[in-house]
Amino acid sequence: MVQTNTIDFTRFQQLQNELLYALNNTEKKELKQWAKRTALVFPKVTVRRVKNIVGFIGITAIGTAAESKKFIKAGLERKLFSHAKQRADDLSVFTLESYQNIKELSKTIKNMLIVNPKKTGIQMFLAFMGFNFGGGGLDADGGIPDLDLLVSIGNHRSILTHSVLPMIIIEGVCISIIGLVNTVHNNLPPGHDQIWDDIKCSNKTVLESFFTGMSLGLAYHLGVDGTLQGDGTYKDLPFSMPKFGHQLIAVLNSLTELIDITRSKVLKSKCVRKFQSK
Repeated sequence: MVQTNTIDFTRFQQLQNELLYALNNTEKKELKQWAKRTALVFPKVTVRRVKNIVGFIGITAIGTAAESKKFIKAGLERKLFSHAKQRADDLSVFTLESYQNIKELSKTIKNMLIVNPKKTGIQMFLAFMGFNFGGGGLDADGGIPDLDLLVSIGNHRSILTHSVLPMIIIEGVCISIIGLVNTVHNNLPPGHDQIWDDIKCSNKTVLESFFTGMSLGLAYHLGVDGTLQGDGTYKDLPFSMPKFGHQLIAVLNSLTELIDITRSKVLKSKCVRKFQSK
């Protein structure tokens, strides 16, 4: 056990030295450009999530108003039965389309496993690990949101961890690291550690798989907190509100992250689209 820890620590030192070497041999102009791009990352991922949830709320509100109008009109015209039948048919179509989407996703994963089982298997494993790290597993006990317990039990639930804020920070850091490696990669010393090549090349999608799983785990945990475990309340809000308000905050944060997952780089990647077309 002692020997393993020493090896790991030695490798960490090696990585640190290699990065410092690359930074010292990279032009300041390139590093400034990377810094400017990094400064824009955090606002960008924040605005994206805000747009997602605002758009979702807007569509939901418009849809609800339109449906209410149609329901009232059908009632006045004594056509409630035909209106209900039409909505039942619409629900049936939606269910069938959802089933087809799930079937298509299963087919995509199967094809990816056949073509590149090693890489796809690693991606699936890291996505699973990310889900557990982000949400604490299916019981939604632990994970990123419950990190507030490490500070003080009195601060559970904290808005700093029971929200999309941790994922904004983590996503920003991940994108920044990938960008830094791409910037300094050509200036790494000869015989450098393989991990730098992995980050620059194939393992970028692997990292994104871990992040997507982590994002899904956080959304799941917050969804459970806002519904099945809705008795909890936020302890560090600057204002008071009824319990329903606390549940609503958790659910909205869950939906925000869930919607963002559907726009993830992994699900929208060229690789996935290629397999979906087969």
